[in-house]
Amino acid sequence: MNRLRFLICCALCAIFMAGAVVAADLPNDALVITLPVPNTGKLPPEQAKSVASARAEFDKARVGLIGDELAAAYAEMGAVYFRVGLDDTAAIAFYDASQLAPKDARWLYMRGVVARALKRNTDARADFEAALALDKVYLPIRYRLSDTLIDLGDLNAAHKVLADALPAGGKDAALFAMLGRLEIRQKNHVAAIEHLQQALKLEPQANALYKDLADAYAGQGDAAQAKAALAKAGKVPPNLADPLVAGIFGASAAPAAPLKGTPLEQARQLMAVRDFNGARDKAFEATQADAKDVAALALLARLDGLLGNPAFAQDEATRALKLAPDDAGANLSQGMVHEFAGSSVQALPFYQRAVRADANQPDARLLLGNALMRQGDYAQAAEQYRQLVRILDGDVSAEARFAAAQAMAGQCSDALNEVNRRLIKRAQDGDLMQIFVRLASTCPAASADERRMALDYAQALYKQRPDAGESTALALAQAANGKFEDAQKSQAQAIFEAVRMNDSARAAMYRKTMREFDAKKVPAQPWPAAHAYVKPPLLETLAPPPKKP
Repeated sequence: MNRLRFLICCALCAIFMAGAVVAADLPNDALVITLPVPNTGKLPPEQAKSVASARAEFDKARVGLIGDELAAAYAEMGAVYFRVGLDDTAAIAFYDASQLAPKDARWLYMRGVVARALKRNTDARADFEAALALDKVYLPIRYRLSDTLIDLGDLNAAHKVLADALPAGGKDAALFAMLGRLEIRQKNHVAAIEHLQQALKLEPQANALYKDLADAYAGQGDAAQAKAALAKAGKVPPNLADPLVAGIFGASAAPAAPLKGTPLEQARQLMAVRDFNGARDKAFEATQADAKDVAALALLARLDGLLGNPAFAQDEATRALKLAPDDAGANLSQGMVHEFAGSSVQALPFYQRAVRADANQPDARLLLGNALMRQGDYAQAAEQYRQLVRILDGDVSAEARFAAAQAMAGQCSDALNEVNRRLIKRAQDGDLMQIFVRLASTCPAASADERRMALDYAQALYKQRPDAGESTALALAQAANGKFEDAQKSQAQAIFEAVRMNDSARAAMYRKTMREFDAKKVPAQPWPAAHAYVKPPLLETLAPPPKKP
């Protein structure tokens, strides 16, 4: 047995021992993942201290808790992590809460909220659907599920989720507003006008809806009504009450991170808690105080691009570049503005300039790598991800992108060696282990011993986390070891999950791999060609766009 196999076996033993300890404390033998202690070194000192104190209290209290009380303790710890942007650890905490109290829709809902923050829309959809099955009254579940379905391209399913809340939710203006906005996208302008008018009747102060009403009239060809509605448009949106999320980002968050410093510094603080509209207002305030503040202009351009305000974003990015053509932030923001507008090609040279100006800018490295992957320049993308791994030491997402780019560039052996080196130091990192499984199962240079290790490893991970990601990784490992019938069964489970959630793109991706298993072939790459690591999606904007102050 070589050194790597010994280390991995030790790691698997540690995982199973940790799981056994947790299970022994639970009457229902719930499957709980050990909650890691995240790195808080990048947080402001006061926040880091507050998080550490909360974790210490949690670790002390959970020993004497069981059942629903223990689930609530995990959820409270998840809220602490989510509030400060430690989303990966928050996801584990809410997962554990939902395992300990599987009939409590709150924790499933929060799992979906965190999954959305992590851009894991398929996972978010499954979480929201599970929450909705338990609680059909709490409307924010429907709102967020509908938004997720829209992002996944299933407008009809999104509409049904909202429409099914009527008439029970017939006094909620936000419900009618969301239906109206969705119906505009579906070109059902008659229904959109009816629902938007109902929303305004319920909440007359929500004058932002007049802009949507104007769009609906315009789509119907009624220019006069559109003009009249647009004249009434304001900035007040309909009230969208979500006590669960508000409890995380509301008053309880203020003592941990009060706004301090200049308007620009405050804008960055607001971004950290995802208050993008508030951040935009502060960035705009900074530009009003100093029209030549390049950093403020660049940030404002980025926020306007994110919030779906392309004309302002382009103007601000152009002004920032004119003031400082070689500034890393200005070039990064211009690239992001182009990408928000749907042009990866135009964004590419600005990302390259940003990297040349600041070699340690992680956002520029990531976005440049993504742009290069989209145009098939895998070797150059791998170099950008290599630098990203260096900058963000221990970030598994960066490591996975690096491995995917290396494999696509024909360097899977180098990628496997890199992961092996990291596993020596992080032998219990499940996400890093999955990267190993995928590489060892698909790389021609992998040894028979590494392929056997990959199978042992994949089976252990699947027992810990029986989701589609682990199922497809297990299928790769089974195929790599000649167990094609087992691989077909594991892949079929992933396909079934995708079909159950009406995720046609994901199902098609899984079926393509299944055809290779049917032909007794092992896929040539660790992730399918349609996977986000291989074909990164463009940056997406949020809606509706804000008005300029």
